[in-house]
Amino acid sequence: MRQQRQNVSTAVNELAKAVPVAQAIAQLHEAIRRSPASNFWPVIRETKGVLFVRSTDSDQEFPWPWRRTKSGNMSYKLPGYLLFSPWSPNFHRMLLSCMVGLQQVMADINDPESKSDFSVTHLPYGIWSAMLRPKHLIPEIQLFQRFAMPDSIAALDRWSNEPQGGSNIALRISQGALVYNDRSDRCEIKIPEALTKPLFVPSTPDRPLELHLVRVGGRSYYP
Repeated sequence: MRQQRQNVSTAVNELAKAVPVAQAIAQLHEAIRRSPASNFWPVIRETKGVLFVRSTDSDQEFPWPWRRTKSGNMSYKLPGYLLFSPWSPNFHRMLLSCMVGLQQVMADINDPESKSDFSVTHLPYGIWSAMLRPKHLIPEIQLFQRFAMPDSIAALDRWSNEPQGGSNIALRISQGALVYNDRSDRCEIKIPEALTKPLFVPSTPDRPLELHLVRVGGRSYYP
């Protein structure tokens, strides 16, 4: 169990680094929700996160991640499109909950003698369970980060210099800002720099840890 101390400490540090990212996601989401850009939500829901781009040259081969549809349009699955949702996950609260759980596990590892035999017996599983949460949470946050990554920026830039595909909405990312225009409304929303901060998924044991407790006197052995 003590060998896991460093892994638990690393997981806490990685979660702490994700807190500014979570705050940036919430800030950007709230700005979108309060702006005309929220009109883009129905478009994303209707297409299940796929942007359709009208092809200008049927013979031209577009590089990845573009691909041609049967109708001759180009389709692109927008990474981080879940950001365009009226209900964004509360990543900040999830991160704090994970960190509290890991800090409690760290305290138990440092002082197992203060725990009952029952608690110590279940501590290895508690370590594995607590470290499994950030392993799943960090990738979820990274999905929202991808909204402002180069491939998404390329998609929005390509899709929306002018309204296309039967839509009157123009949407792009330009100079660190989300630019929305639907002819009647226009807005620019600054993308926080913290949104693109690199995050790493902490390593976890491949399976729950096993504990063999040997007792002197009384009951001789607990597997």
